[in-house]
Amino acid sequence: MIPSYYHKEKTAISCLFSSPARVLAGAFFIILCLLSAGCREKEIAQAPSGEQSVEIPDQIFDGFEMAITESGIKKGWIQADRAEKYTAKGLFKAENLTVFFYTQTGAIKSVMTSRKGLIHTESGDMEVMDSVVVISSDSTKTLLTEYLVLKNKDNRILGDSAVEIRSPKGVVFGDGIEADAGFENLEVKNPTGDIHVLGDDF
Repeated sequence: MIPSYYHKEKTAISCLFSSPARVLAGAFFIILCLLSAGCREKEIAQAPSGEQSVEIPDQIFDGFEMAITESGIKKGWIQADRAEKYTAKGLFKAENLTVFFYTQTGAIKSVMTSRKGLIHTESGDMEVMDSVVVISSDSTKTLLTEYLVLKNKDNRILGDSAVEIRSPKGVVFGDGIEADAGFENLEVKNPTGDIHVLGDDF
């Protein structure tokens, strides 16, 4: 036995195409639907996938080391647990850095550590970020911040993030620092706290 809804569907279709005019109208309606569906599908196909290209390093170093020099004189020494080299960018991306700064006689003046760093091979500049700590050679002073830039050409160290300097004489807070390489002649931006601490060499 044929279900009743089959007869209703058949009757409706028969009525739609019962005259030439209705045949043309029905054909136009079907073509319009197909065209609309095709356009929608094309738009979806052209939509961006949102995927981003992943940078691949040219070389990976475990136990990375590099000297900081000026006119052949060794100013510092960089050590890192891991470094990735990107030749086209002239860049090393390093993890868990330790940087030793030397005096003119070759003695260690201060030691800086950070979780991440960027070393620019062409300029010799270096950026350190994420839990940056600088400790004086006698361990009496400690500098804490989140970001520093070491400008090789100007022989300067710059920072524009919050900074804290601790010493036996007190604690100083500021909005950034500027200093010579090795953290000599240290200047703190907008210092607060025990400002007299800044009179001492780092």
